[in-house]
Amino acid sequence: MESFNGIVIEDDQTVDQRIDVRNLQVYGRAVFREEVEADEIEVFGSARFRSFLSCDRLSVYGEGVVLDGLLAESVKVDGTLNVSGRFRADVVVVDGAMNMSGKYSGARLLIRSRGRLDASSAIKAERLNVNGVIYTGAVFSGESLEILSCERSEIARVKVLDASVKYKPRGDVPGIKDGEFLLSSYFMEAQNARLEYVAVDTLECENAYIGPGCRIGELTYRNEIEIDKQSVVERLYRI
Repeated sequence: MESFNGIVIEDDQTVDQRIDVRNLQVYGRAVFREEVEADEIEVFGSARFRSFLSCDRLSVYGEGVVLDGLLAESVKVDGTLNVSGRFRADVVVVDGAMNMSGKYSGARLLIRSRGRLDASSAIKAERLNVNGVIYTGAVFSGESLEILSCERSEIARVKVLDASVKYKPRGDVPGIKDGEFLLSSYFMEAQNARLEYVAVDTLECENAYIGPGCRIGELTYRNEIEIDKQSVVERLYRI
Protein backbone atom coordinates (compact mmCIF):
# COMPACT_ATOMS: atom_id res chain seq x y z
CA MET A 1 0.00 0.00 0.00
CA GLU A 2 1.35 3.41 -0.97
CA SER A 3 0.60 6.52 1.08
CA PHE A 4 0.69 10.04 -0.36
CA ASN A 5 -0.32 13.52 0.70
CA GLY A 6 -1.72 14.34 -2.73
CA ILE A 7 -1.92 13.17 -6.34
CA VAL A 8 -2.69 15.25 -9.43
CA ILE A 9 -3.29 13.42 -12.72
CA GLU A 10 -3.19 15.67 -15.75
CA ASP A 11 -2.71 13.12 -18.57
CA ASP A 12 -3.81 9.55 -19.31
CA GLN A 13 -2.76 7.13 -16.57
CA THR A 14 -3.57 3.64 -15.38
CA VAL A 15 -2.85 3.09 -11.68
CA ASP A 16 -2.21 -0.56 -10.82
CA GLN A 17 -1.55 -0.24 -7.09
CA ARG A 18 -3.80 0.35 -4.11
CA ILE A 19 -3.90 4.06 -3.25
CA ASP A 20 -4.21 5.71 0.16
CA VAL A 21 -4.13 9.45 -0.49
CA ARG A 22 -5.17 12.64 1.23
CA ASN A 23 -6.20 14.57 -1.90
CA LEU A 24 -6.72 13.21 -5.41
CA GLN A 25 -7.39 15.45 -8.42
CA VAL A 26 -8.01 14.08 -11.91
CA TYR A 27 -7.81 16.50 -14.83
CA GLY A 28 -6.95 13.94 -17.49
CA ARG A 29 -8.15 10.36 -17.92
CA ALA A 30 -7.37 7.93 -15.13
CA VAL A 31 -8.12 4.27 -14.48
CA PHE A 32 -7.66 2.90 -10.96
CA ARG A 33 -7.43 -0.90 -10.95
CA GLU A 34 -7.11 -1.37 -7.19
CA GLU A 35 -8.85 0.13 -4.17
CA VAL A 36 -8.69 3.89 -3.61
CA GLU A 37 -9.02 5.55 -0.22
CA ALA A 38 -8.88 9.34 0.11
CA ASP A 39 -9.97 12.33 2.14
CA GLU A 40 -11.05 14.34 -0.91
CA ILE A 41 -11.39 13.43 -4.59
CA GLU A 42 -12.10 15.90 -7.39
CA VAL A 43 -12.73 14.68 -10.93
CA PHE A 44 -12.50 17.37 -13.61
CA GLY A 45 -11.67 14.97 -16.44
CA SER A 46 -12.50 11.25 -16.45
CA ALA A 47 -11.90 8.74 -13.66
CA ARG A 48 -12.76 5.04 -13.64
CA PHE A 49 -12.53 3.15 -10.34
CA ARG A 50 -12.57 -0.60 -10.90
CA SER A 51 -12.34 -1.56 -7.22
CA PHE A 52 -13.83 -0.25 -4.00
CA LEU A 53 -13.72 3.53 -3.51
CA SER A 54 -13.76 5.15 -0.07
CA CYS A 55 -13.49 8.88 0.62
CA ASP A 56 -14.74 11.71 2.78
CA ARG A 57 -15.71 13.95 -0.15
CA LEU A 58 -16.19 13.14 -3.83
CA SER A 59 -16.82 15.95 -6.32
CA VAL A 60 -17.43 15.06 -9.97
CA TYR A 61 -17.31 17.89 -12.50
CA GLY A 62 -16.40 15.65 -15.42
CA GLU A 63 -17.12 11.93 -15.66
CA GLY A 64 -16.79 9.35 -12.89
CA VAL A 65 -17.39 5.60 -13.03
CA VAL A 66 -17.34 3.36 -9.95
CA LEU A 67 -17.57 -0.30 -10.89
CA ASP A 68 -17.48 -1.62 -7.32
CA GLY A 69 -18.87 -0.14 -4.10
CA LEU A 70 -18.65 3.50 -3.01
CA LEU A 71 -18.46 4.72 0.59
CA ALA A 72 -18.36 8.49 1.23
CA GLU A 73 -19.47 11.18 3.62
CA SER A 74 -20.56 13.53 0.85
CA VAL A 75 -20.87 13.31 -2.94
CA LYS A 76 -21.41 16.26 -5.31
CA VAL A 77 -22.22 15.58 -8.96
CA ASP A 78 -22.01 18.43 -11.45
CA GLY A 79 -21.02 16.20 -14.38
CA THR A 80 -21.93 12.51 -14.60
CA LEU A 81 -21.41 9.70 -12.10
CA ASN A 82 -22.17 6.01 -12.58
CA VAL A 83 -22.05 3.66 -9.57
CA SER A 84 -22.48 -0.07 -10.18
CA GLY A 85 -22.05 -1.49 -6.66
CA ARG A 86 -23.45 -0.69 -3.25
CA PHE A 87 -23.44 3.02 -2.52
CA ARG A 88 -23.35 4.54 0.96
CA ALA A 89 -23.06 8.30 1.47
CA ASP A 90 -24.42 10.61 4.13
CA VAL A 91 -25.23 13.42 1.69
CA VAL A 92 -25.50 13.30 -2.11
CA VAL A 93 -26.20 16.43 -4.19
CA VAL A 94 -26.91 15.94 -7.90
CA ASP A 95 -26.67 18.94 -10.23
CA GLY A 96 -25.75 16.80 -13.24
CA ALA A 97 -26.60 13.17 -14.00
CA MET A 98 -26.16 10.15 -11.75
CA ASN A 99 -26.85 6.48 -12.46
CA MET A 100 -26.98 3.87 -9.68
CA SER A 101 -27.18 0.12 -10.28
CA GLY A 102 -26.61 -1.01 -6.70
CA LYS A 103 -28.51 -0.25 -3.53
CA TYR A 104 -28.10 3.21 -2.02
CA SER A 105 -28.37 4.18 1.64
CA GLY A 106 -27.72 7.52 3.31
CA ALA A 107 -29.14 10.47 5.19
CA ARG A 108 -30.04 12.95 2.45
CA LEU A 109 -30.31 12.69 -1.32
CA LEU A 110 -30.89 16.01 -3.11
CA ILE A 111 -31.55 16.28 -6.84
CA ARG A 112 -31.37 19.91 -7.84
CA SER A 113 -33.41 21.58 -10.59
CA ARG A 114 -31.03 20.56 -13.40
CA GLY A 115 -30.16 17.20 -11.90
CA ARG A 116 -31.30 13.72 -12.89
CA LEU A 117 -31.05 10.41 -11.06
CA ASP A 118 -31.62 7.00 -12.64
CA ALA A 119 -31.61 4.05 -10.23
CA SER A 120 -32.35 0.37 -10.73
CA SER A 121 -32.07 -0.82 -7.11
CA ALA A 122 -33.56 0.18 -3.78
CA ILE A 123 -32.94 3.65 -2.35
CA LYS A 124 -33.04 4.19 1.41
CA ALA A 125 -32.53 7.67 2.83
CA GLU A 126 -33.89 9.78 5.62
CA ARG A 127 -34.81 12.52 3.12
CA LEU A 128 -35.18 12.55 -0.65
CA ASN A 129 -35.60 16.03 -2.14
CA VAL A 130 -36.25 16.30 -5.86
CA ASN A 131 -36.21 19.60 -7.73
CA GLY A 132 -35.18 17.90 -10.96
CA VAL A 133 -35.94 14.35 -12.15
CA ILE A 134 -35.74 10.85 -10.66
CA TYR A 135 -36.46 7.56 -12.44
CA THR A 136 -36.37 4.26 -10.58
CA GLY A 137 -38.13 0.97 -11.02
CA ALA A 138 -37.37 0.04 -7.41
CA VAL A 139 -38.50 1.19 -3.97
CA PHE A 140 -37.65 4.37 -2.11
CA SER A 141 -38.01 4.16 1.66
CA GLY A 142 -37.23 6.76 4.30
CA GLU A 143 -38.68 9.46 6.48
CA SER A 144 -39.68 11.98 3.81
CA LEU A 145 -40.07 12.41 0.09
CA GLU A 146 -40.39 15.95 -1.23
CA ILE A 147 -40.76 16.69 -4.93
CA LEU A 148 -40.89 20.35 -5.87
CA SER A 149 -40.48 20.40 -9.64
CA CYS A 150 -42.13 20.86 -13.02
CA GLU A 151 -40.67 17.76 -14.67
CA ARG A 152 -41.88 14.17 -14.72
CA SER A 153 -40.46 11.54 -12.37
CA GLU A 154 -41.15 7.86 -11.72
CA ILE A 155 -40.66 5.88 -8.50
CA ALA A 156 -42.13 2.37 -8.59
CA ARG A 157 -42.77 2.09 -4.83
CA VAL A 158 -42.67 4.71 -2.07
CA LYS A 159 -42.69 3.96 1.68
CA VAL A 160 -42.24 7.07 3.85
CA LEU A 161 -43.64 8.93 6.82
CA ASP A 162 -44.30 12.14 4.86
CA ALA A 163 -44.80 12.52 1.12
CA SER A 164 -45.11 15.92 -0.54
CA VAL A 165 -45.33 16.46 -4.29
CA LYS A 166 -45.93 19.98 -5.54
CA TYR A 167 -45.75 21.64 -8.94
CA LYS A 168 -43.21 24.46 -9.23
CA PRO A 169 -42.83 26.10 -12.67
CA ARG A 170 -39.40 26.94 -14.04
CA GLY A 171 -38.75 29.38 -16.84
CA ASP A 172 -36.16 27.33 -18.72
CA VAL A 173 -38.28 24.16 -19.18
CA PRO A 174 -41.82 23.79 -20.60
CA GLY A 175 -43.20 21.85 -17.61
CA ILE A 176 -45.77 19.08 -17.65
CA LYS A 177 -48.71 19.11 -20.05
CA ASP A 178 -52.35 18.40 -19.30
CA GLY A 179 -52.75 14.75 -18.40
CA GLU A 180 -49.10 14.36 -17.38
CA PHE A 181 -47.85 13.85 -13.85
CA LEU A 182 -45.01 15.06 -11.67
CA LEU A 183 -44.77 11.59 -10.16
CA SER A 184 -45.95 8.21 -11.40
CA SER A 185 -45.90 5.26 -9.00
CA TYR A 186 -47.42 1.82 -8.55
CA PHE A 187 -47.66 1.98 -4.76
CA MET A 188 -47.26 4.66 -2.10
CA GLU A 189 -47.45 4.29 1.67
CA ALA A 190 -47.23 7.35 3.92
CA GLN A 191 -48.55 8.62 7.20
CA ASN A 192 -49.15 12.04 5.65
CA ALA A 193 -49.46 12.68 1.92
CA ARG A 194 -49.83 16.05 0.18
CA LEU A 195 -49.92 15.42 -3.54
CA GLU A 196 -50.34 17.39 -6.75
CA TYR A 197 -50.21 15.90 -10.28
CA VAL A 198 -49.48 12.39 -9.04
CA ALA A 199 -50.57 9.13 -10.68
CA VAL A 200 -50.50 6.16 -8.29
CA ASP A 201 -52.26 2.81 -8.50
CA THR A 202 -52.50 2.30 -4.72
CA LEU A 203 -52.12 4.91 -1.98
CA GLU A 204 -52.24 3.97 1.72
CA CYS A 205 -52.04 6.76 4.30
CA GLU A 206 -53.20 8.13 7.62
CA ASN A 207 -54.02 11.61 6.29
CA ALA A 208 -54.08 12.89 2.73
CA TYR A 209 -54.55 16.10 0.81
CA ILE A 210 -55.08 15.21 -2.83
CA GLY A 211 -54.47 18.40 -4.76
CA PRO A 212 -55.14 19.14 -8.43
CA GLY A 213 -54.17 16.88 -11.31
CA CYS A 214 -53.99 13.55 -9.43
CA ARG A 215 -55.21 10.17 -10.65
CA ILE A 216 -55.39 7.49 -7.95
CA GLY A 217 -56.65 3.97 -8.47
CA GLU A 218 -57.26 2.98 -4.86
CA LEU A 219 -56.90 5.24 -1.82
CA THR A 220 -57.07 3.84 1.71
CA TYR A 221 -56.91 6.28 4.62
CA ARG A 222 -57.44 6.28 8.37
CA ASN A 223 -58.03 9.81 9.66
CA GLU A 224 -58.51 12.83 7.37
CA ILE A 225 -58.91 13.24 3.63
CA GLU A 226 -59.35 16.15 1.23
CA ILE A 227 -59.69 15.66 -2.51
CA ASP A 228 -59.49 18.46 -5.07
CA LYS A 229 -62.29 18.48 -7.65
CA GLN A 230 -59.68 18.39 -10.43
CA SER A 231 -58.43 14.99 -9.27
CA VAL A 232 -59.80 11.47 -9.80
CA VAL A 233 -59.90 8.78 -7.10
CA GLU A 234 -61.43 5.60 -8.48
CA ARG A 235 -61.86 3.71 -5.18
CA LEU A 236 -61.84 5.27 -1.71
CA TYR A 237 -61.76 3.31 1.55
CA ARG A 238 -61.57 4.38 5.18
CA ILE A 239 -60.24 1.93 7.75
